[in-house]
Amino acid sequence: MLEELIGHVIVFAVRVVDSLLGLFGVLRLGSERMAENSRVGESPMEAESRRWWDRLFNRWFWLSLLLLGLAAWLGASVDW
Repeated sequence: MLEELIGHVIVFAVRVVDSLLGLFGVLRLGSERMAENSRVGESPMEAESRRWWDRLFNRWFWLSLLLLGLAAWLGASVDW
């Protein structure tokens, strides 16, 4: 019972963070598209911001896969 609850909490947390990052990703993509049309190069601060967001999205992908795998393992161990 406790393992199943922990699995549901993990899945819920992953869904919430994933939806928030998805929203920020869409907003960032829109601002990048608008900025591409109005500039030739990007400033060092913009480049650092872009790299930071890329690292965040890449790490979140692998962390979410790990957490969802853990939740699935907890769910499978309850059924056995």
